[in-house]
Amino acid sequence: MLEHGFAMNGTGALPASLNLVEEINHRVINEYAEAIAMLSIAAARAGGSVRDTLRGVADRLRDHAEAHRALSAPAIDAAVNLADHIAAICGAYTRATLSDRNIHLILKADDIRVPADRGWRIGLIVAELLRNAARHGLKGKPGLIDVRITDEGSYILCLVSDSGRSERDSAPGRGQRLVRSLVREIGGAVRWSFTRRGNFAVVHFPAADAVPIVEATAASAVWNVLAAQ
Repeated sequence: MLEHGFAMNGTGALPASLNLVEEINHRVINEYAEAIAMLSIAAARAGGSVRDTLRGVADRLRDHAEAHRALSAPAIDAAVNLADHIAAICGAYTRATLSDRNIHLILKADDIRVPADRGWRIGLIVAELLRNAARHGLKGKPGLIDVRITDEGSYILCLVSDSGRSERDSAPGRGQRLVRSLVREIGGAVRWSFTRRGNFAVVHFPAADAVPIVEATAASAVWNVLAAQ
C-alpha cells in the first residue's frame, strides 16, 4: 500500500510536449517563489498583526506552490509507484486547500508501478477530480472526499467520491472536459454518478498501453463500485 515519496529509476528524454509543460511549470513555480520572498521581506519589516497576516499569506502561497510542484511533468522517463505519486498530490492539495475548509480526504491506493508519463497523466486526472469534488460536490463546505486506486489485473480502477450533492442535470463544465480528454489519452473511460449518498467519479483504464477501454465498461464499473458501498 501507499508509503512516501516519488520512486523513479533509470534515465530518459522527455517528449517535446512534456518539455514545454515543464518549462511553463518551472516559470510558475519561480513566480510563486518570488511572491513568497516579497511577502517574507514585508513581514520581516512589519509588526504585530500585519506581520502575522503577511506570514500567513506567504505560508498559504507556499502550500499552493507545493501542490503545483506535485503536478510537475516527470523529470525522467522511468517507472513510478502510483500510490506514492497520488499520495504526494493528495497531501499537497489537502494542505493548500482542503484543511482550512474542514474537508477530510481519505486515500487508499495499491502499489502499482507505471511509466512516469502515464503516472503523470493519472495524477492530473486525480487532481482535477479532487478539485471538482471540493468545489462542486461539497461546494467548499466541510465533508469527506474518498480516493481509491485499485489494481484489477489488466486494468486500474480509480474512484473519487465525495459526501456532497450536485445537480444531476448540470451541464459538463471545463473540469469534466479536461478529465475526459486526459482519460482518453491513457486509453480509459470515465463515468460520473450523482446520488443521495454522494457523488462518484470512476476512471477505468488499462494497466499499460493496450486496447482502450470502452465507455460501457466504465459504466459497469461505476455500478459495481456503488453496489459495494
